[in-house]
Amino acid sequence: MRYGGLIAVLLGLGPGLARGVELKMQADRLSLRARDAPLTEVLREFVRSGVRVKLDPGVQRSVTADFSGTDVQKALEQILSPFSHVLTWKVIAGPLGAFPRLDEIQVFRPGQQSSIQPLAGAERRLAVAGGADLGPRYVKDEVLLGFRRGTRREDALRLLQQLGGTIVGSTPALGVYQVRFAPGTAVPDTVTQLAKNPLISGAEPNYVTGIFAPVPYPATGGLPASGTIPVVPAGAPAVAVLDSGLSPTAELGDAVRARYDATQPDQPLTDTQGHGTQMAMIASGAVVPFDAATVSAGAPVVAIRIFDDNGLTSNYDLLLSIDYALNQGARVLNMSWGSETPSQFLNSAMAYAQSKDVVLVAAAGNTATPQTMYPAAYAGVLAVGALGSDGQVWDQSNRGDFVALTAPGVAHFTVGYQGPPGAYAGTSIASAYVAHALALYLAKHPTATAAAAQSALLAAVTDVGAKGKDTLYGYGMLDAAALTRLLK
Repeated sequence: MRYGGLIAVLLGLGPGLARGVELKMQADRLSLRARDAPLTEVLREFVRSGVRVKLDPGVQRSVTADFSGTDVQKALEQILSPFSHVLTWKVIAGPLGAFPRLDEIQVFRPGQQSSIQPLAGAERRLAVAGGADLGPRYVKDEVLLGFRRGTRREDALRLLQQLGGTIVGSTPALGVYQVRFAPGTAVPDTVTQLAKNPLISGAEPNYVTGIFAPVPYPATGGLPASGTIPVVPAGAPAVAVLDSGLSPTAELGDAVRARYDATQPDQPLTDTQGHGTQMAMIASGAVVPFDAATVSAGAPVVAIRIFDDNGLTSNYDLLLSIDYALNQGARVLNMSWGSETPSQFLNSAMAYAQSKDVVLVAAAGNTATPQTMYPAAYAGVLAVGALGSDGQVWDQSNRGDFVALTAPGVAHFTVGYQGPPGAYAGTSIASAYVAHALALYLAKHPTATAAAAQSALLAAVTDVGAKGKDTLYGYGMLDAAALTRLLK
């Protein structure tokens, strides 16, 4: 969970703290002011502070409290009396050391723990600022930070306390901290201020990225129907599909090697958008795009949900998901999404994944412009454009110097994207198909490095358009002949 820092919500008008809640957590210390506030409202402030809350619907009471720097456990014992409660803790690790952090609160009537459920009205969706004329989108009141090597823990905490920031998460492998500030914080100004501090090696908003939505495609005949997944060879390398999740009804069988929901890690993996399920179908080989070669072998997938129910994700969740994919041993990462906004931290994550011998594949975008998209345009990432059912570059596929190759981008799905099943087109489909082909190559050449696999792919594509690399097809297209050359 991602929320933390000072939260102030006034539930009524009038002098002082009229039926309001102010809550701030620093590690295992709690500052809380509440006057005649419903317990559910107090608990929602914990949710906004990054704590999961599960509540017995029969629990009701008002809270009046005034704590300052009090031990969280002792404070909660007073707030939650006379009900039973269970607290679960986690440790935020990173270069600065370990930070204890409250992870979950369960509150229930004695003997009624089986009745608990996630707190109503506290569903997880990104609170987004920016966009359009206001600049890049980012998560409200959040900043991603890196500290210079050798920074002392106490100095870092002093700096954050001066600015009202609280560490609520980290990606230890990358040394990036997720920091939450008070509601209404001017994030761009805070980032500018932090970037000038000698303790800070990097600071940026927690940027928000959206799905490259596939476009319904007119099925004029000849489009293949979805089939069953080909046999996945034992020990075959996996494709990590970082996307909107995986539908529980998706029939991928043993092809799903692992499942993870970065938005709600304690919940079963689902897919409210359909996009992630579509991409997993392509990446595994269960669905073959139109005009693409059919192969007898499938590829395992690691299905990771990074998008919330609005189809948005944050760079912090992306970093977590990349780290998870690497820990699961994925050899190929498929990223069928992107943004016009470059990120220092996401770029570093791409480089880190490549250092772990992973091939990175990303969709070029569906805006029919030369607009550079990230992560597709980061160094070492294979940016994939889409081919239409006529074998030509799809008219909505992005083009430009960053495009490395094109691939079939039209497929028929039994699962729709925010709509009914049918035929869809998009660079997201083309990207997943390239990821599938790379997984097949690595299964056939298990000692090949990621760099060798990438080179083999680009050497195999069919050169079309202007001779050599061009802005429409990149180095060429991954048609049936090219796939045959790659897998010979």
